[in-house]
Amino acid sequence: MIRPATSVPLRSAEVAVSFTALESLMRFVSRPSEAAGTDWLKFLGLDAPEMVSMPLGRLSRVHFGNEFCQRLLPSVEALSEALETVTSGGFAFGLALPVLTDDGIERADALLALLPEGTEVALNDWGLVRRLNRRFPHLKSTAGRLLCRMLKEPRAPSAAYLELGGHGFMTAGFEKLVARLGVGRVEMDVPPFASSNDMRVSRGKLSVHVPFGFATTGRICRIGNLRRPMARKFESGHVCARECLTYGTVVAATGGRSSAQTGIFQRGNTLFYRHTAEMAAALCGAITAGSVDRLVVSGDWHEARSADLRA
Repeated sequence: MIRPATSVPLRSAEVAVSFTALESLMRFVSRPSEAAGTDWLKFLGLDAPEMVSMPLGRLSRVHFGNEFCQRLLPSVEALSEALETVTSGGFAFGLALPVLTDDGIERADALLALLPEGTEVALNDWGLVRRLNRRFPHLKSTAGRLLCRMLKEPRAPSAAYLELGGHGFMTAGFEKLVARLGVGRVEMDVPPFASSNDMRVSRGKLSVHVPFGFATTGRICRIGNLRRPMARKFESGHVCARECLTYGTVVAATGGRSSAQTGIFQRGNTLFYRHTAEMAAALCGAITAGSVDRLVVSGDWHEARSADLRA
């Protein structure tokens, strides 16, 4: 069974591994392994040089849930099993929730009611942050990366296209909002052409997702519409078979190609990009500077080990 690491290098970031699929989570936590060093990175297929050289601290957390699509909300039974598996393995548990409709909010309430006191919940809608604080004050709210407004265009040919004043978590209005709502942690991505100074916040602790950032997301799922008749394609109300947990699409950038354009791909309703070595170096600088204290590693995408998605 994977066990949390015990040694923590100086100025490192603790590690959380996130999963949408229950089967992947259970396989990761319960597999036989000594889990020494970066062995778990190899198991996930994320042992590229820039990840292995990252100043990783203690592997202490496993997160469950999806940030991008309400159709991927876990059932009560799945959440109960994930919670039991993670805590029995000696890890802290966290839940991630996407933007939700009224129906999704009711389903989420049933999930939140199962969580023990102090559980961290990554929320990607300010209304959900307020709702959690009012209905579930024993839980800890985290502002998810969808709430971090920033330009993340992986096709941009140079940094000049993305220089528009940083991200939304550095504004005075944000500082007042998180203070009023009691948000203790925020999450963000590494933007293309990032510098270490881009990954800091004015209030709260900061988690950064690796090794994939999301460029854009929406309500329309490409893979979920493939079998639908032409007249009904790309409607938002179709039945979901969770195809995105198995299939992805590599996206080719047209025109001049920059170093930030490596590894663009689509999963469900969201476009992602894989970090380049330059992005990873900027993140390492932010960690050693003390700006970032946690990395959230994508556990579901261990199938993405092909050369097309590697930096």
